[in-house]
Parts: sequence; structure tokens; C-alpha cells
Amino acid sequence: MPLYLLWPATIILSLTFAVCLLFLMPRDRRKRLKICGLLLGLSVGGGLFFYSFSYISTGAGLADTLFAALRSIFSTARMFIIGDDYGALIQVTENLLWQILFWFCHVLALITIQAALISSFGWQTVDFFRLRFGLHREVYIIKGSDNYALMLGENISTHDDTRKPDRNRLIVFLLNENGDMKKTHEKVAHFGGVVKMPDKKNGLKHYLKESGLGKRRGKKYYIVLTPNEASVADDAFIAAEYAKANARHINNIPNIFAFVSSEWDREQIEYLAQKKDKYPCIFHIISETDLLIRQMLAKYPPYKCPGLNFDKTGAAERSFNVMILGFGTIGQQALLRLIMNGQFVTRDKSRMRAIVADREIEHLEEHFRHCYPALEELCCEIEFLNYDVRDENFFRLLNHDKSRDTDYIIVALDGNEENKQVALDIRLNYTRRNLPLPFIAVSEKNAGFHESKQDDRLFTFGCLEEIYKDSVIIREEANRMAKAVNETYKNMYGGQSWHELDWFTQESNRASADFIPAMLYLAGEITEEEAVKAGKLTGDVDHTEILAQTEHLRWNAFHAAMGYRRSFDMTRRKDPAAKLHICLAPWDELDEISKKYNETTGENRDFKQNDRDVIENIPGFLKEAKEKRKGIKYI
Repeated sequence: MPLYLLWPATIILSLTFAVCLLFLMPRDRRKRLKICGLLLGLSVGGGLFFYSFSYISTGAGLADTLFAALRSIFSTARMFIIGDDYGALIQVTENLLWQILFWFCHVLALITIQAALISSFGWQTVDFFRLRFGLHREVYIIKGSDNYALMLGENISTHDDTRKPDRNRLIVFLLNENGDMKKTHEKVAHFGGVVKMPDKKNGLKHYLKESGLGKRRGKKYYIVLTPNEASVADDAFIAAEYAKANARHINNIPNIFAFVSSEWDREQIEYLAQKKDKYPCIFHIISETDLLIRQMLAKYPPYKCPGLNFDKTGAAERSFNVMILGFGTIGQQALLRLIMNGQFVTRDKSRMRAIVADREIEHLEEHFRHCYPALEELCCEIEFLNYDVRDENFFRLLNHDKSRDTDYIIVALDGNEENKQVALDIRLNYTRRNLPLPFIAVSEKNAGFHESKQDDRLFTFGCLEEIYKDSVIIREEANRMAKAVNETYKNMYGGQSWHELDWFTQESNRASADFIPAMLYLAGEITEEEAVKAGKLTGDVDHTEILAQTEHLRWNAFHAAMGYRRSFDMTRRKDPAAKLHICLAPWDELDEISKKYNETTGENRDFKQNDRDVIENIPGFLKEAKEKRKGIKYI
């Protein structure tokens, strides 16, 4: 080969070799060090063997043997500074195989040096190449560097299974100003996390660009803004603006998970989420408190309360009744979630009832009623009491007949120890009166779920480790079911694809999907497989009608808990900006509402049939979700 071609070819091969080494290096630093040690042993052993053989073969006597040993050590060391004493080998043999093995040892020495340098000093270079040119299909950018952010990143990487990271997922951590870049890298190296330190010049927008958002059609992007960041709303706006300018394909539409700790941030992000035509993003507005309560209710759902006594038609013997002790953020979120999940048709026509007790209830009551005006009108009878739970009046309340049928008690006072003591007092009260114990949920900051016997209904909630998981935050399985709900209706009636829906409609689909286990229970405790196989929940018309009424109660509760009120303007079904909907009404009034709406608009709508359609299509939702679970993914 001509010399002018040999040099470029050599350079290209060398660069290709270096790039391949960067990509093939393990992500875990400990594994890299083990590999470096193995390579070092092989190259040193091979070098000593070949050089000792060469030098000993050319000498004789004890002195020559000693000099041969020293020269072999020196020549072996030269291998690691890209030197060689090839002439010594040629003097004793021209065997091609020996020469190949000889140069293979030199290549191993070169790889050892490169790997050691990369492992010690070049991890940022490795991260740069992986971020820019990696073969991963999903990129998760997590802004935050506390332990929970790192925990979430690891759980996302491993799908909540710490045994094996998913190489198709790249986790990028953007540290805050107090973050330690090197220390964080050491913590995330075992699952291949990439660590970056934003500054005034290179912020969130820069790293969105560097990760390829908007340019690489085969990758999906997820942006997680953790709650300890003061600029959650601002960062959500930056990500939305960048997506607006760069996301030109459906796979480039990012999912933005924004943890909010104030109503102000929630309002700002919800405003962005409603501007679907302007910002092509899928927003997830997340609250730690709400997630903790959702996890609790998933383990202890209201429909499992034994006092409800559902009959074969799916109707309960009486209403679902709760007691909230402490009406701060946790108490309010718990009440809203219980209302959303505790709506059932009752044989005695009673509505859900809640007793709320707090030392400062006067201030909290008015604000709550202002935010959720339709709750008491449609969903729940709420009695607000100014009680101190350590006072004798509280124990009179427990002994009163109206608390006899309580199904769920949330204890969310000021301190962990106070909450536990009150819970024990309540259990003792029920035991002394020989009454069945309700579910007693005790709020304990950063606690774990109470490991209890199956029949023990006293438990704690509040463990943040329980929610910083892939299955809870990213919620692929839950979103798959919600997407199936939307996909089924889009195929039947037309409408928008999932990524085109505004945030509120997506949340509505998720709420409908979350209630499916309750519907399966009310349908006769059937399984998903049984529902899909039968193609229906029940063959009884009356049973189906009760389930449809239950669905309307659930739908009312969701909208009321989101701040919606009833509208009497029959020119349109809903007004999202003012949070109004004409169907936010009792079941018995839907026929008249349908009639007035059709007369005004010229449409032909049956709003009761909408709820019946949900029940009839639950097997279709389950089938659609099952098919998507097998690998047919969509946004």
C-alpha cells in the first residue's frame, strides 16, 4: 500500500479503535477497574514471557540469565509507554504466530493504559460520547441531586429492579449549585448515570440540545423536575419552549414530570399544559403528598372496606364513611382522593359522608369550600368540627352513633408520635366497644408501610422511598391503561391521539383507568382475564345500570375534586377555563340535561349512555392495554 494511503488508514483505524473503546467501557467504575486489572495482568505476563524467552535465548551462564530477567522487566515496562524491543524477539524466532502474540501483548498494554486513563480522568469524556452518540432509545433528564433524585434515576434505569440496568435507558442528572459532581458520579456509575453541572451559560436548554431532543427520531425524552428545585415552573417553561421550537416528530415530544410544592407552581404548569396547540409536550403535574396517598389507597382501596357489603348488582348496603383528623395538606389531599375513590351506589340512597376535625378548622374550612364548591353538593356530606383530638370531646365523637359506621380514618396531625398515639387510642376505643376496626391510616413522615397481618387494619404511610420509583413516577403501566381508554374511544367515536390531549383530559383518562379494579370487584370480583375473555363485565342489565351509575358518581367526584362546578349554559358541554360542565349533576337529571342540550345545539347526545359506554368498554380497555404491554408502543 502506498505511504500516502497508509498514514490516513492508520489514523482512521486508531480513531475507530479509540471510539469503540469508549463505547465498550463498562458504565460501572468498579467494573472498569477490574477490567483494567485483568488487562494489566495479561499484558505484563505476556510481556515478561516473550522478553524473558528472547533475552535468555541469546545468552549463557548465570550472569546473562540475571541480565535477561532485568532486561525483560525493563522492556515490559516500555510496553506501557508505547515502546518495544521487537529486535530481541526477531533474533531468536521468525515464527509468525509468536510475532502475532507478541504484538497482541503490546496492544493489551495500550488498551490497559487507555482504559486506566479513561477510568481515572476521562469519565466526563465517556459521558459526553454516550450522551451525544449513545445507542440508547430513551433519555431521562432529572434535574436535582438529592438522594431521592438519585434513587429515582436508579429505579428508572433498572425498572425498579436493582439487579440489572436497562442499557436502552440513559439517565442524565443535572445537579443544583450545591451538588458534588464527582461524588454524584461515583454514586450513579453502577447504573451508568451521566452527571452534568448546569451554570449560567449551560442550563437546561443546553443539555436538552446536547441530548438530541428534536433531532433524533428514534429516541424518547423524559424530563423530571424534582421538588427541591425552586425553579420548577420556570424549567417547565424552558423545556416547553425548546420542544415548541425543536420537536418536529411525535417521538420527539417530551414527557415533562413537574413536582409541585405550591398552588402557584401548579397553576403555572397547568397553564402550560392546557396550551397543547402551542407547547407539544405531555405534562405530568406531580405532588409528593398526592402520590403517597395514591399508593396508600392502591394497597387499601375503599371498595375493600367490609362494612359496605356490596350485593350482586354492585350496590353497597350503605355509603362510604371517612374521618379525617388533621386538615393540613395531607388531610385535604387524603379527603379528595377518598372522595374520588369512594363513590358507590347505595341501597339506602345515602351519599358518602366525611367528618373532618382540626384545631383550626374555621380557617381551613372556608378555603376548602372555596376551592371545591361542588364536592358537598354532589359527592359527599362533610361535617367540619373544631376538635382537639386529645380533648374529651373527641372521644365523645368516637362513641357517637354517627361515627359507628366509619370505614376509613386518616390521622394526619402535627407530629409522628402524636399521630401514632391517637391511632392507638382509636383502636382501643373500637376494641372496647366490640366494633369492627376501620382502616386507620397513620401519617408518619418518611415512614414505611406497616408490615401487618392481613386482618390488621392499622398502618402507616409516608415513605418517600415508596414513590420515587419508575412504576410510580413514570407510570408506564398506568399510562398504558389510560392510553387504552382514550384509544378505544378514539376508534369508536373519533377524537384526538394521546399526545394531542390536554393535561386535564389525560388526567381524566387516568382516573377512569385507576377505578377499573373497583369496577371489576363490583362486577363480581372478576379478573382482568375473565373480563377480556367474556367481552363484558356482566350480562345482567340491572347490574350494568348500577355500574354505569357508579361510573357517573366517580366522574362527578373527579371533576368536583379538580375544582369544577355545574354549568347551566346549554350552548356547550364544558368550559375548561372557568371549570364548568353541564353533566356535573345527579344521574336522574341527565335525561333532562341531554334533552335541553340537544334542543339548543341540534346534536343528538345521551349523557347517560356515555357512562354505560364506559362500563361496556372496560373489557376493550383491558384488551387494548394487554396488546400494548406486549410491545406495541405509542405516545
